[in-house]
Amino acid sequence: MEYIIRKITTESEIDQCDLFKINHYQWNSKLEPNTYGYAGYLEGKGIYVKLVCEEQNPKRVYQHHRENVYQDSAMEIFMAFPEKGALLSNDVMYLNFEMNANGAMYAAFGKGRKNRSFISDEMYEKSNCQAVIEEDRWMLTVLIPEEFLREICAFEEIKNGGTFYCNFYKIAESAEIEHYGSFSPIESEKPNFHMPVCFAQCKVE
Repeated sequence: MEYIIRKITTESEIDQCDLFKINHYQWNSKLEPNTYGYAGYLEGKGIYVKLVCEEQNPKRVYQHHRENVYQDSAMEIFMAFPEKGALLSNDVMYLNFEMNANGAMYAAFGKGRKNRSFISDEMYEKSNCQAVIEEDRWMLTVLIPEEFLREICAFEEIKNGGTFYCNFYKIAESAEIEHYGSFSPIESEKPNFHMPVCFAQCKVE
């Protein structure tokens, strides 16, 4: 699979970017809410993402950053950045931004699933995660700041057409509403979104 991140000059242009659909539900999901979004490179600021889920009254217990929002109803952004010349593996540098309908976010980065660090308080603030709940859906917008991306990958090459990898998810680990949806399907017998080898190829154009 492939996803193109279009360059935009304002946040209001995000709906003009390419649509991605989170429609691969796996592992005996109890629900399959219609979920989709758009990602664009907001020039000079970072990668701006809008996510939409057609779900009424989403579970939203957690209210603070760094809490386990994936146990609520959550939408997630994962992006992987292999070093130049390196093969894609599950141990490359990747980020995970996970958010619930309160706008609480669990955001981390690192090489592989076991070696992860939270983003800084400054980057949480600059990410400006915003949630809106409507009668029949809820939405998120979030910025992955360019200065953070420059710390973890060769972002200058990426924003000029270099290849990286991405996946987008809809999740709830609570038993009563458990579900696991992805943009690019995951090849795993057990629920596991931390698998960059299954991400879609991604480019900024």
